Amino acid sequence: MSGISTHVLDLALGRPAVGVHVRLEREDGGVWREAGRGETDVDGRIRSLLPPEEPLQSGRFRLGFETGSYFRAQGSDSFHPYIEIAFEVRDAGEHYHVPLLVTPHSYSTYRGS
Repeated sequence: MSGISTHVLDLALGRPAVGVHVRLEREDGGVWREAGRGETDVDGRIRSLLPPEEPLQSGRFRLGFETGSYFRAQGSDSFHPYIEIAFEVRDAGEHYHVPLLVTPHSYSTYRGS
């Protein structure tokens, strides 16, 4: 099944990051347009960021994570108030899983499965 999903892990706490607001955008003619949004669940996941009726298309996408508000809710300061991850969908028939590993002062990402 094709689509876009994410998983946010709070490495400082060693557990999923619950309640992180995430926005998905797609580049359209040089302009970024919102394609979906969600909030991480108790497992730190958003299983699908695209609406069910909207098929995945090839092109450039980016995920925006509201990490500043997440860390404030944890009682911590954050160096990165907002994290954006841009990526390219080349095959709309595949699934694109983009995890975010985050601490108050660093982050890492990769293409997951």
